[in-house]
Amino acid sequence: MAVTFTIINIGTLSMNRFWNEKARVRSPSSACTLLQSGDLRILVDPSPDPEQLKTKLFATTGLTPDDVDIVFLTHFHGDHRFGLELFTEKRLLMAEPALAEWRASSPSDTVLIDSFEPCGSSVADGIAALGTPGHTLGHHSLSVTTDWGNLIVAGDAAMTRDFLREEEGFHNSVDFGRATQTVRELKGESLRKSGKVRFIGFTVEEPWTGRELVKSGTVLRYEESSPTYRRHL
Repeated sequence: MAVTFTIINIGTLSMNRFWNEKARVRSPSSACTLLQSGDLRILVDPSPDPEQLKTKLFATTGLTPDDVDIVFLTHFHGDHRFGLELFTEKRLLMAEPALAEWRASSPSDTVLIDSFEPCGSSVADGIAALGTPGHTLGHHSLSVTTDWGNLIVAGDAAMTRDFLREEEGFHNSVDFGRATQTVRELKGESLRKSGKVRFIGFTVEEPWTGRELVKSGTVLRYEESSPTYRRHL
């Protein structure tokens, strides 16, 4: 089944070493993506605060929080769940290792953690959870089958195009070596499935025109994607 996706929020890095920033200079927010598999709507990383998220969700999809069926968190960091209170009556999913890490890291969050269900490798038709450790040890991304081929909703496993190109983790990664290995594995995952790598990471660059990482022989290079690409796919 081909899954459609809509970018609800474009993330903002607190600091970006590729912009020569050495301290936090802005408030962070993460990319937030709506996936639709058949009649099932899955919101990934509800980062904006509740009022912003309601506004952005309606502006980009015409939907309200009541129309969302499932919320999936890539990991437990707070900037990926500022808007979570809108979805307390919905199914909340995380990978089991991510939940275990959250529980060990923040015992005071036990009530919230207990509201989540652990998910296996299959989240829905066309949507698979992938272990992508490095940023956190329990971090999981989603591998999504779309009409455009394989899409990786990467969370913090691939922050921006620069981090993807340099195969680096963000400054607060718990294991930089594993973060690098994860980026390489994610590139291989997409290349095996469709010959191209498409990511929604912490931020989304040029989201309306789109850029794709394409294998040319043994080289990975960026090229413009189809001009029909839009925020809504």
